[in-house]
Amino acid sequence: MKKREYRIKVHSIFRFIVAMIGILISSIFLILDNLPKPDSEIISIIQFLAVFVSSFYLANLIGMGKAKVVFTKEGMQHIWERRFILSWEKNFIIPWNLVDNYVFQEDRTFDSFIINLNNKTRYKVNRLNILPIKDDFNRLVKDFPRLSNDYKNELDSESEIKSIKEGESIYASKSFRWAFYFLLTGFLILVLTKVFNPDSGTTWSSLCVIGSGVLFYGMMILGQKKNN
Repeated sequence: MKKREYRIKVHSIFRFIVAMIGILISSIFLILDNLPKPDSEIISIIQFLAVFVSSFYLANLIGMGKAKVVFTKEGMQHIWERRFILSWEKNFIIPWNLVDNYVFQEDRTFDSFIINLNNKTRYKVNRLNILPIKDDFNRLVKDFPRLSNDYKNELDSESEIKSIKEGESIYASKSFRWAFYFLLTGFLILVLTKVFNPDSGTTWSSLCVIGSGVLFYGMMILGQKKNN
């Protein structure tokens, strides 16, 4: 089989969060120290949104790296084209007979493609899903199940070749379901408290944010149950 190449933009979630917090806090302090306080609440909201969006975009650039993933007969190669900031990770190759299963995992901010290996380690690619990003990530996720098995079946082996199948997502795990039930219970308590005590410190806007998260993860759990 001929080799296949995929150019992808990968994200370090840790670097993204650190950069986001640092830029956001620094920008807010600079505005408070150098600009007069706005007379209108609307202007204050616009200023904060502008700072938040700018911080998010800059954090995306700081936390992003570029890599080329190549499928060959020997295995899957990961070749850095631009490493993360303060990163000295080397290029590497994963032999096909080391691959156990794969998982594509959606989240509210980052999508993850995970390849679990027989030596109890894993190869994980995170990509921001909020901003439009042009790369081959979706094509990699789509092609991997078929091509990985095609390459693996070409290996010369005296023992039976185990096929590479889809693994279990975190949303299907028992621990995640318990965490979700805990979050759901807390959310319902906050809603009931707000209904019976309108003067409570919890705002409806914050409840909407929490509720959207509960709804998202609830849909992820239901989706896993349907797939199973």
